[in-house]
Amino acid sequence: MGKFRGTFGQVRSDAPSLATATTAPDGGLRERKKDATRRALAERAMQLAVRHGYHGFTIADLVADVGVSRRTFSNYFASKADCIAAVTEGWLDDVLDAIRRAPVPASLAEVMQSGLMAVARQGTERWGALQPLIDAEPEIAAQILAGDDAVIDLVAGEVAARTGLDTDDIRVRLLAAFAVTAGREVLRRWASTGKAGGDVALAGLLESAFSIIDVSRLTGTPRT
Repeated sequence: MGKFRGTFGQVRSDAPSLATATTAPDGGLRERKKDATRRALAERAMQLAVRHGYHGFTIADLVADVGVSRRTFSNYFASKADCIAAVTEGWLDDVLDAIRRAPVPASLAEVMQSGLMAVARQGTERWGALQPLIDAEPEIAAQILAGDDAVIDLVAGEVAARTGLDTDDIRVRLLAAFAVTAGREVLRRWASTGKAGGDVALAGLLESAFSIIDVSRLTGTPRT
């Protein structure tokens, strides 16, 4: 998985732009360019897979479409499946940003649900487009699963920051793992219905999933 630096913005439905901010220091600008290129490749790879099928385009087609070299692609990704799976990195950034922006008095349950729902409302079409690819292509599914540890680490970091607990506290780790698993199952189930009910149905599934746990108890002295 990538580094989830939080620099990803919303991407148009056509080929993503490689434009980046020009006010950052040289080091920051270079990192932003790297992130923008990675995001552009991942987003476009998913779009091409949806339009032509996973086997309906080549890496050569992709890099020509985005306007980068094959070497640039290889700097970021080991395969086409790796590239498509990486599209979720920017979406996770959106979730983490929503959690960070939540008001301090908000409960952890509210913060986590609102973060997931914010992305659900903004990206129903994109989530719905990716899930059938995951279901149909074992290579993509394997790449998504391979990145779960990195995703759990990031979610655990946000939970720890909100609760004052250590990231290694078992309750923090389990909650982060639950959030990742619940998010994937909710998206899979929603996509299997043909996205019936749109973002309202997706948000409802997320709320229902989180209703089975009481995260209000995730406070106090860390336990291992």
